[in-house]
Amino acid sequence: YLLCAPLSAGSSVAPVGKRVLKPFDYKGVTLDSGRMRMQVDEVGDYYLRIPNDDLLKGFRERAGQDAPGADLGGWYSRDEFHNFGQIISGLSRIYAATGNRAYVEKVNALIAGWRSCIEKDGYFYYSRKPNAPHYVFDKMVCGLVDAYLYCNNREALACLGIISDYARRNLEPKGPHSFSSTEGPGEWYTLSENLYRAYVATGDVSYRDSARLWEYTDYWNNYATKSDIFSKAKSLHAYSHVNSLSGAGAAYLVTGEKRYLDALMNAYDYLQQHQCYATGGYGPIEYLAPPGELPDRLYDFGSSFETQCGSWAAFKMAKYLLSFTGDARYGDWIERLVINGIGASIPASPDGSVFYYSNYRVGRGIKKNVSPWSCCSGTRVQAIADYYDLVYMQSADGICVTLFTPSTVSWKHGGSTVTLKQQTRFPEEDKVRLTVSTSRPARFALRVRVPEWLSKPMAASINGKPVNYGTDKHWAVFERTWTSGDQLLIELPMAFRTERFPRSSDRKFPLAILRGPVVLALRSQASNPSPLVDYADLNACLIPCPGEPLTYRLAADHSVLLRPFYAYKAGEPYFMYLDPQFPFISVD
Repeated sequence: YLLCAPLSAGSSVAPVGKRVLKPFDYKGVTLDSGRMRMQVDEVGDYYLRIPNDDLLKGFRERAGQDAPGADLGGWYSRDEFHNFGQIISGLSRIYAATGNRAYVEKVNALIAGWRSCIEKDGYFYYSRKPNAPHYVFDKMVCGLVDAYLYCNNREALACLGIISDYARRNLEPKGPHSFSSTEGPGEWYTLSENLYRAYVATGDVSYRDSARLWEYTDYWNNYATKSDIFSKAKSLHAYSHVNSLSGAGAAYLVTGEKRYLDALMNAYDYLQQHQCYATGGYGPIEYLAPPGELPDRLYDFGSSFETQCGSWAAFKMAKYLLSFTGDARYGDWIERLVINGIGASIPASPDGSVFYYSNYRVGRGIKKNVSPWSCCSGTRVQAIADYYDLVYMQSADGICVTLFTPSTVSWKHGGSTVTLKQQTRFPEEDKVRLTVSTSRPARFALRVRVPEWLSKPMAASINGKPVNYGTDKHWAVFERTWTSGDQLLIELPMAFRTERFPRSSDRKFPLAILRGPVVLALRSQASNPSPLVDYADLNACLIPCPGEPLTYRLAADHSVLLRPFYAYKAGEPYFMYLDPQFPFISVD
């Protein structure tokens, strides 16, 4: 993950934890077309167009400076979970990936304007009444580390030292903390990850020592020992508790201590079986809860998944696990969310309202934006920027393809410069073409993730000839001497299937219909269409619509359409989680 980043200057330290695979750290990868690229372009343009004076207005007013610009309103002006640091972070990462100077110029201008508002004692908040000082400090550390790593902004490094000194004096407990999940300052338990990142970037042990102080030991140990995570609380805030697990990932990378990796691996397995929807989302009404309580929440609440923040936390956690274990199965969660989670969200509104919640409620839902300039409007730009760092990973002997999307990656292998171009319309089609270009013939392993949802074994051919392949840690491995123009074509068989919530549930309903990794939703203008579906024979009851991939009509009623959740626009009703016995309800 980002802790692996080499710096052009400074006193960075080498992580101790073993990494089997390395992310490209936003360098050498382009998204060529497709839904992921379209979303990056939309999000990047949106944040570039926010006037700097608007983003700095409250800081300047608090510091007694001239404060031109408009009041953004919403959470931003109320200084509620303030997202300035997250915006700096996301813009820095997009700059690293694209090289577009507009991003680095905006980052540099924002940091310069913000630094002038820091008071002599290090006070740096937007107002005199921030509602979540620990949360905001954490996000500012993230943004400043990213500005330093990806924009080479030395001013960010100086600011990091100033606000961290302030935090040590004003935010940290006087000794090792003993907070439970329901005690202490809001979301203190997410602090360790970015402080560990600051340590690795700078070599300053004060950041490492602060990170240790804020480790969420009690919670992480429940996963490490496979104990009940609800032993101290009946429910846990979903996004922040998943996000805190990246602190365990950062701690493992810095220390190499196995207990951190055990916690991370066991947490992943637990979340997938007992907390996650078919979309990859989690946390109805923003809480993890005992698995037996979760199905009923789909009947009562439409606030099913905190989409932007929840996707961001999962991306980080899965990327740590991919890197540490080398196991491709952790890419399955990333794929679900890229297709059905944040990848299915609608564009943000001009007033800063964002697709905060995905609505999976049984009985009908819609997509809508809410909560202007909320926490999710900050994590949105971070998570979308992360797209560039999720598609490929490097191994000691080659390259790994984690996601299927039109893209290109270049890297050095031995004495060769190698480029791999991926062409596909996945998931609308089941074929992926990978073309190699190399400065001279090179022997390396090309690994392709074998998805959990395959309906039968993946087929492969090289230069038009079928080939066999070995598998290792859920990768299909193609190792040979590659020359320019070589093409690997893979086919990813998809079929209809159903999935309950959570997967471990023994209840037949509610359930969702998927084809491959794609969650499908029904469009019906009348009553609940769930009773019309033959769940035992989906192939017979769903009629393909010619020229419309992944779109079907119900055999029992041709007016009912089944298509991907990501295809639904704002305000368009759908039925995702289904129960034939549950009545139609109005959209909230």
